[in-house]
Amino acid sequence: MSFPVRTLTLIALSATLLAPSPSAAAPARGGAPAATGRPTLAVEDTMHTEVPPVLVNAPRVTLDEILGRVARGETHRDSLIRDRSFLFTLRIVGHTGPGGSPVLLEERVTQVWQRRPDKLREAELRHWMKDPPKKDGGDDGVRVQIKSGSGMSERIVNFAFQPDARRQYTYRIVGREVLGDHLIYRIAFEPRSPLALDRPAGLVWVDTRDDVIVRQEITFRQSPLPLLLRGIKRMVVERERVGGLWVLSRVLARFETTIPVPDLGSSFDFGMQYSQYALNSGLPDSLFATAASAKKGAVR
Repeated sequence: MSFPVRTLTLIALSATLLAPSPSAAAPARGGAPAATGRPTLAVEDTMHTEVPPVLVNAPRVTLDEILGRVARGETHRDSLIRDRSFLFTLRIVGHTGPGGSPVLLEERVTQVWQRRPDKLREAELRHWMKDPPKKDGGDDGVRVQIKSGSGMSERIVNFAFQPDARRQYTYRIVGREVLGDHLIYRIAFEPRSPLALDRPAGLVWVDTRDDVIVRQEITFRQSPLPLLLRGIKRMVVERERVGGLWVLSRVLARFETTIPVPDLGSSFDFGMQYSQYALNSGLPDSLFATAASAKKGAVR
């Protein structure tokens, strides 16, 4: 590889100005001073150097290998979490369209405990509504249920990168970025079939240090509720690192309505935040006994 190195040599004055010449030392006839020389213009010198090429033999990681690493990394992350507790906050903000004045309509704060394989307990700490229902037994706002299955895989983050989803989506690498001592891949995905309008497309950020998804942006080609919603303008899912493990941090989405709704307006925001994590703290059976008794009593 060759490249020019340009050195600018400046000669401000000629040698006749820096040191008097023999003719300048003695006055010219008639007492007039001797004529001085003209300043020399700057001269640009160009130098060339060559560096021998370096051949890199390491192959670039293929897309299939990256997808395989993500699937294994997500499974490994899931297996490391035996129990967890966190604070779950739900917020709904109306009138978020252009020119609107955002208004908080509802906020629900819940403490959640989970333990493998299927233990779950929730305790509502706060529930606020801008316009609570006036009738007893009426609708008390949006109900959000956190379901715990046999694992803690957080499918809202990696649903398109599960092994069984490889036949349903196509993938492509759209960027590589170096962050500190590791690499971040940006991978776009979309449904294989153009008729699968109910499946979203999106973009994920994969941290190669742990081979897990740390951020996701989701787009929808078709509204899931076309009679009520014009569409979901944008949806963002983010994770944060807690105790060496990546866990769900927040989910943000903006919905656009088909017609303006008095409380919601023409668009509204839906946000879920997960905070104050405690991982693998050894949650006891007694913590879930109360929840099991309450559930049994409700069934009766």
